[in-house]
Amino acid sequence: MAGSTALLIGAAPTWAADNCVMPRPRPAPSLISLSPDGLTTHIVTQPSQFPPGDSFGPNPTNLLPTVYTDMCDSGGVAIPNTLPSTPQHPYNLHADPKVGRIDKTSPTDDLQAIIKELRQVVGRDDPRDDDERGRGQADRARAKFGIDILEGNPLPRAYSGFPLLHYNGPLKTKAVTPIRDASGKVIGGTVTVNQIWYDSHIESDTAYIDSDIVADVPWTIHYRVHVLNRGFDDFAPYAMVFDDPNKNAGKLLAHVGFDQTFFPMDDGTLVEYDMKMSPGRYWNLTYHWGWRRHPPRVQVTENMNLQFGPGMKRNFFEIDTFGVNPRANEAAKQQAISMIGDLAPAKRMWTALRAIRAGANGAVLRRWVDELEASFDDWQHKNRIPRGVKTDENADMNLFYVNNTIYGHIKGYTRDMQSELYQWKKRGDTIKINLINGDYYPHSYVLVDFGGQRGWENTFHNTLPLKGAGPWFTFGRNHFWINTTEGPIMIPPATRPAAQPGRRITMAMMGDNEDYRDQDRSRPWTRIARRKPTQVNDTEGLGSHKVSVTLNYDPPPRLRLYQFDAFHHDTAVWSPH
Repeated sequence: MAGSTALLIGAAPTWAADNCVMPRPRPAPSLISLSPDGLTTHIVTQPSQFPPGDSFGPNPTNLLPTVYTDMCDSGGVAIPNTLPSTPQHPYNLHADPKVGRIDKTSPTDDLQAIIKELRQVVGRDDPRDDDERGRGQADRARAKFGIDILEGNPLPRAYSGFPLLHYNGPLKTKAVTPIRDASGKVIGGTVTVNQIWYDSHIESDTAYIDSDIVADVPWTIHYRVHVLNRGFDDFAPYAMVFDDPNKNAGKLLAHVGFDQTFFPMDDGTLVEYDMKMSPGRYWNLTYHWGWRRHPPRVQVTENMNLQFGPGMKRNFFEIDTFGVNPRANEAAKQQAISMIGDLAPAKRMWTALRAIRAGANGAVLRRWVDELEASFDDWQHKNRIPRGVKTDENADMNLFYVNNTIYGHIKGYTRDMQSELYQWKKRGDTIKINLINGDYYPHSYVLVDFGGQRGWENTFHNTLPLKGAGPWFTFGRNHFWINTTEGPIMIPPATRPAAQPGRRITMAMMGDNEDYRDQDRSRPWTRIARRKPTQVNDTEGLGSHKVSVTLNYDPPPRLRLYQFDAFHHDTAVWSPH
């Protein structure tokens, strides 16, 4: 390319055009095979593009030079809004945010207060309790308040409308509103995304965005971030873009991901950002990290128009599982919630509060309060597997999919802290992962590399003066790669108890090369995974599948593995450092 400079990094070049950085080479797909018994999927990644090195030393070989320009597509055209920070403009993709004060009461605060009140009524099953305890009556109105929190019913709170039971995915799709010039031509667009941040949680009212109207022009996401108690963090959206599909016969080829900002936020504030986005045809998705509590503080919003298969847009599985409008009426809501597994901590809290509201008393009431309190504790700790779930002690990592959330635990960890996959330190290491499905519908496993194979770039910007995370986490770009290129690895659904009404889905209903007809609604569900695992359920009815990953490249030091559920992404993410 005329006027270009080759940056020789390791064994593969990156080409820097006059005004942007060209895509880095892409490896061949990983070698993926299913064991003869259908119980284990084996993934062997391709060799690294870089010479061997120490990812955690001062000079990782997969670290690329920082280049303060936008990224190019494969045609050498700059992709707008892919340079997040420069020394002259530290916050290159947004102006100063608007900040206001709000009530910072969180769902955790209110649920904790309800549990405390109930505990005062019933006491504890402990001989040290005095005789006067445990004789009161539960306040049914307070139990109803707890149910409203879990279902996302209207409440006088900043978090009103954000359910802890994740059944409302079909209602979390928005479309970009176009901005037109005097002739009617689309020159931009905007869409508003509301979020709440608290404890280890990020919840959003938007999981999918229809960006077709701005396929060829930059646009803006208007974020309204409600920071509740213990939500203090840096706002850190991370956008992923593809190469231009128009230059690649419609194919969506992996390109680059980048931190759009790191901007500190305080508890009790509503912070509003206008984030500049690349044209819609490039945009894959945006992750929203809370690095101070990661994992599991993360949520993702995706481009709705990217398809799993013909007629299957990104929100297909949400609608197929929970219905077009799970809040249309009480029956629709109850049907949607019934798809969530009964061992989900949020579902267990909901079940306990419903029993308490129905009039449980005496020893029965105490047992339900015990259940509520224990489930509340499980719900707060997504870096461990909830009680009642059998794990594989021989696995390096256990992941429990339930309530469209992933609970994870790495072997050897005994505290709820940032989880590091110390088992992978060098190329050639193999990681064993046990996948458990607690919901009554299939989940999936997708594994993404954030720069280990294709390189990563660190664009330092010190946020300490603004009370930010400063040098701990900084702006960066990485050339991502999907290690499960052939499609998501399916995890068999849990088996619904025989006496429990509700829709039933099994792996036997899913053909390998053809559609199957849903038994309840006669709707097609196209088989998108290349290899169908064997249906395996433990004594609790939980579905399971195992994955073995051989990683033939040095780990990216910031995030070793990015793991998520492609069918129900949103908050179903658990990724070790």
